Amino acid sequence: MSPDGRTMGWIELLDGLASPAVDVQLGDLCLDSRQVRTGSAFVAVAGASGHGLDFLDQALAGGAVAVLHDGRAAVPRTIPVPVIEVAGLGTHLCTLARRFWGDVGAMDLVAVTGTNGKTSVAWLLAQALDGAMFGTLGIGRPGRHHRGTHTTPDVLSVYRELSALAAEGIDRVILEASSHALDQGRLAGLRFSSVIFTGLGHDHLDYHRDLDDYFAAKLRLFTEFESERQIVNLDDVHGRRIHDRLADNARVLGYTLTDRTDAPARIRPERVDLGGLAAILAIDGGEIAFASRLIGRINLHNLAIVALELKARGFSSHDIAARIRALEPVPGRMQMLGNGRGRLAVIDYAHTPDALENVLLSLRELGPERLWCVFGCGGERDRAKRPLMGRVAESFADRVILTDDNPRSEDGTAIVRAIQAGLRRPERSRVIRDRASAIRTALAESSSGDLVLVAGKGHETEQLIGERRLVFSDESVVRQFLEEAA
Repeated sequence: MSPDGRTMGWIELLDGLASPAVDVQLGDLCLDSRQVRTGSAFVAVAGASGHGLDFLDQALAGGAVAVLHDGRAAVPRTIPVPVIEVAGLGTHLCTLARRFWGDVGAMDLVAVTGTNGKTSVAWLLAQALDGAMFGTLGIGRPGRHHRGTHTTPDVLSVYRELSALAAEGIDRVILEASSHALDQGRLAGLRFSSVIFTGLGHDHLDYHRDLDDYFAAKLRLFTEFESERQIVNLDDVHGRRIHDRLADNARVLGYTLTDRTDAPARIRPERVDLGGLAAILAIDGGEIAFASRLIGRINLHNLAIVALELKARGFSSHDIAARIRALEPVPGRMQMLGNGRGRLAVIDYAHTPDALENVLLSLRELGPERLWCVFGCGGERDRAKRPLMGRVAESFADRVILTDDNPRSEDGTAIVRAIQAGLRRPERSRVIRDRASAIRTALAESSSGDLVLVAGKGHETEQLIGERRLVFSDESVVRQFLEEAA
């Protein structure tokens, strides 16, 4: 149902698109049959591997009072609610969303894209800008958010959720823009104050044809949407491609953590240790010093983006430093846990080769005696990255334990073997399929001064095995062990 209880007749909704014979009052528009409630209109369009009408029975059972479809699939002859066809319906979804929920153009929207870092940047910027986040961790103000269904849901859901946030008095939202969302037009019609690129790595190649296709989807955020400024990571080769593509645009703000002199902004690390980070942002001939409780050099990129966004909005150096200092760490992202007895664990969502390498290198810089890595690879997802992740773990960790990470309907043993195919010396790694046992083993065998990285699931609270969704949290397993050990 619309967040403010609004309804709209579908004659008004479809004006200029179709001419319904009778009017029906609609309380919601749903592309996902699972979201349909009494009073909803079910909007059925062709998808990548099926059609919305395949789920018509579920929508009707949920309480749909009308059905709108694109004419690209057979419609049952007997449907107990009004049905109407709109040619090219998929291209009109943004129009329908704007008519029903209103134009959200008055909202201050920021979009973040990239393989790694989207979620961290969204969480941190939402805090720094007193706004809401919209993405992997959920929707709403950090710490008071509710769980979402996708990193970026369908276009009708995007407008519904933005309308709900506006109804709560929230006018600033930081959205994660996934490659799927950009490819499928889920952000159609939105205008942004900032669009941000964090970097590109090996992921989602089960959906995209290749890395170039993946990059092309990300590039759309910078070429197909209105934005006041673009913040780009110049330490990433694809970030440099975006920067060069937009080089004639004075609103492009590139940053680097290196010594390159062609970057408008440079971040100079001053302190990187278990106590957190300190750095200096050099920009416009001046310097801004800041410090944070966040750990790991990898977080300097995220904090650089926060600092640049605040600077672009006119915040003073003092306010920028104060807001960064107050930032709460991101759940399941370089999240450090310890019991004061020498054992330290870090939980991170790293589930791509690039992300795992960056996290391990960041942790190595903190000077552990030994660096442990407990990880697996998800089933029914990009298979090509499995041996690559094995190679990364073996190269940058001292001890490696392979385990399950949402095997879904795949054979977990086969997934482990695919990871082992990337190992030069597989006999030096260990396999403990039960994830809780793998984590507890690493912690039990670690010594004071060691660091144990538990990678892949981060904030997630479920383990997906076959058709089962089991309650499971890396953080809970680690905390329980540390409490028992203390």
